Amino acid sequence: MPIRALIVDDEQLARDEMRYLLEGVEEVEIVGEAAGGEEAIRLAVELAPDLLFLDIQMPVLDGFGVVQRLIERGAPPLVVFTTAYDQYAIRAFEIHAVDYLLKPIERERLAEAVQRVRETLPARDGAIEKLRRLTGHIKAGRKFLPRLVVRRDDQLDLVDTGRVSLVERREDGIVVHTDTGDFLSNYADIDELDVQLDPAVFLRLGPDHIVNIRRIAGVVPWTGGHYVMTLDDASSTQITLTRTQAQLLKNRVEGV
Repeated sequence: MPIRALIVDDEQLARDEMRYLLEGVEEVEIVGEAAGGEEAIRLAVELAPDLLFLDIQMPVLDGFGVVQRLIERGAPPLVVFTTAYDQYAIRAFEIHAVDYLLKPIERERLAEAVQRVRETLPARDGAIEKLRRLTGHIKAGRKFLPRLVVRRDDQLDLVDTGRVSLVERREDGIVVHTDTGDFLSNYADIDELDVQLDPAVFLRLGPDHIVNIRRIAGVVPWTGGHYVMTLDDASSTQITLTRTQAQLLKNRVEGV
């Protein structure tokens, strides 16, 4: 069955562009469009879409407010946020959207987001429950972790977050890269850890990496439109970035 999607953006041109891009993505049915937060809530309740492509920065009621209101009404759709500003993208991960798209949106990146939605739909209840928990966590307020728990020589140890260059999701667990080495952490879920790290210092780059922007040694162009980021840690860790991720990083470093 096709994924039933609702497009939410206060700009008509942005809605038209999203509709155009989605025409090239298989098995997505656009069931409606909304030009603001209140209209998005009404249509989401009326049409019961599987997915919201939801703009974050909207007047009166922004995308985060839309999600919180839909949660209060019951089970919300899955969410892919769209934004032109990386600070909003970080908070999108905080409330566990399926994905986010940085404007201007690329068709290839959009297709990746839709694929993530397809993979998430069978476990929709779990994704929505996490969305509910993390949204409540934001509303209650929080303090950021000053240190992370890692496993060192079969013992638990604490490392200051300022010494952490990268948090990485691997098959064997969540790995913390530091100035003294790479260590498995005591955390089971990178998403749960992400919301506890200071977004002024740590940047989420895709589903598997959280980088400390203060410990980036350099970023250089690579083949196929990709980039290689080198970190200032014990292993001089290197991460390959997509063009979109590199732009997100550039916006953050430059304060855009």
